[in-house]
This record gives sequence, structure tokens and C-alpha cells, in this order.
Amino acid sequence: MFASKRYAQAVVAFQRARKPREAMICRAFLLREDARAVPDDQMRERAEAFTEAGETFSTCASESQPHQRKERLAYYANAAECFLQGHRLKEAGGCFVHAENYSKAACAYREGGHFDEMVEVLEGHADQIDAKLLAQLTKVAQMNYFKVGKTVHR
Repeated sequence: MFASKRYAQAVVAFQRARKPREAMICRAFLLREDARAVPDDQMRERAEAFTEAGETFSTCASESQPHQRKERLAYYANAAECFLQGHRLKEAGGCFVHAENYSKAACAYREGGHFDEMVEVLEGHADQIDAKLLAQLTKVAQMNYFKVGKTVHR
């Protein structure tokens, strides 16, 4: 049922089989599918729906076992994309960091105005970020910090 994207039925089946983790994973996919179905002109409802999906994916990721690294990274990436759609950019950035997608994390933080977090990502993962993007975001941080009297160590 999950493979055929019948998530609602899969949730029920996993609950009956007493597999709460699998049910929660199916629920995350169902919530994202439902969020995508909310019309663009219903911005608040759409953002709330994507935020709920993001929170559920994030929980799935955080409850993954250590040997489930690939799965954990995928759930964090899904959570981050949902948070982006829900306009929760700080949460998106954090999930992108957990998904080890540092370029997207830095961009999400920048878009949300979370410059301290952006600089932390840039400084901690410079070797994993495209050089052109790194230079551009560093410049943005320097200009922002110049306004508020801080410095960037790059």
C-alpha cells in the first residue's frame, strides 16, 4: 500500500500490525500529499499543512536508528522541503543541516534572515559548499553584520 502511495490505508494497516514507526512514516507522506493539495491561494492553510508534514518527517528522522543513516537523511530532507513550503525557514535550515545539505541550509537561513545560523553553517562546512555560493553568502553576511556592528571571520 505504501509503495502504491495509498498512505491512508497504509497508516491503518501499520497501526493494526502494531508498527507505530511505519505508521508515522506513512502519515508523514500522507500529510505532505494533503499539503500539496491545498490551493496556492489558501496560503495560511497551505503553510500550516506543510509545517505539520515537516514536523512529522522531522520526528521520523530523529527517531531513526543509527544504522538507518540513509533513511534519516532522506526524512530530514523531506522535512526541510516541507518547512520551506510552510515558510518556516529556520526549521528548514536546521533540517537541511541534519540532512547534510549545507548549501540549502545556508540559503534557507539567509532567506529567513537568520544570519548567525547561516554563518555557522558557512564556517563549519565551507568545504562542502560550492565556492561561488560560499563567497556570495559570505558577502551577504558581511554586509548584514556591517549594519549591526558584527564581523564575519572569513
